[in-house]
Amino acid sequence: KLSGPKLADLYADLTVQDKVERQLKKLKAEDLDKDGLKEAEVRQRMLELVHKYGLQDYISMPHFDGRSNDIPEDSHTDMIRDKKLKKLWKSAEYAGFSEKELEELKEEFWHQQMKIDEYNTLRDDIISMGELNDNAIEPGKDFMRSRKEKKMDLKVKEKQLKESYDKLETLAKASSYDNLEFKDPRVYELWALAKRAKMSEEELESFKSELKHFEHRLGKHDFYQEQLKVSEDAMIYSDKNLQIPDKHLQLEQKARDYERKVQKYHTDLRYRIDKALQHSEL
Repeated sequence: KLSGPKLADLYADLTVQDKVERQLKKLKAEDLDKDGLKEAEVRQRMLELVHKYGLQDYISMPHFDGRSNDIPEDSHTDMIRDKKLKKLWKSAEYAGFSEKELEELKEEFWHQQMKIDEYNTLRDDIISMGELNDNAIEPGKDFMRSRKEKKMDLKVKEKQLKESYDKLETLAKASSYDNLEFKDPRVYELWALAKRAKMSEEELESFKSELKHFEHRLGKHDFYQEQLKVSEDAMIYSDKNLQIPDKHLQLEQKARDYERKVQKYHTDLRYRIDKALQHSEL
């Protein structure tokens, strides 16, 4: 199993290999590789990748489509649905842990996901009770008492979630995470690809600077997403039947704006990498 930067490096190498394979296919279709030298070169290159990443025992290699604009996900995160937790798990994969340590850490993350699920279920119950309360002529005392108890329970669970999340964050970044050039895995994966594109030192340095700017944008986007969740929770705790506050609407708009900017920026950066790869002498 590969994880962290090594997985990103494999992804980058396979993306380049995919382009080489497509070039070979085009050459063969035009009958321009009659002596088979190009095909032998491509096969040798693939063999070197297999040995480089210790994949000799694998019957088939996973396929990565270099044309995709989606930020890659891997199978380790399938069990984690919470976005914030998923991002932290990706950071853990890049922190230099051994496979055994990652497996142990995965258990902690899974327990946290279950706590989040319990919190969300309770949160949905309170929202539903609020809707029933709004439609009722005069809600009963038992109903109001139950809703109040659930709200108190939600506050306790929220505090527990924060404490356990802080603990996970400390654990996930306890290794060599700070030594990476980019701390956000989504940015590191772009950087790994860029280094395969055979850019000049000046071009690579310029692209690196843009990636740092992109990483900052991602941080701002994540910040607004977190603030939006805090605002949503605050509205749930309120017993008053009020309209959605302007501040919350503004947060929603900012979060949407940053999401569009981040996706557009990522698409542009990825397009430039793909273009550079196409012009590389492979």
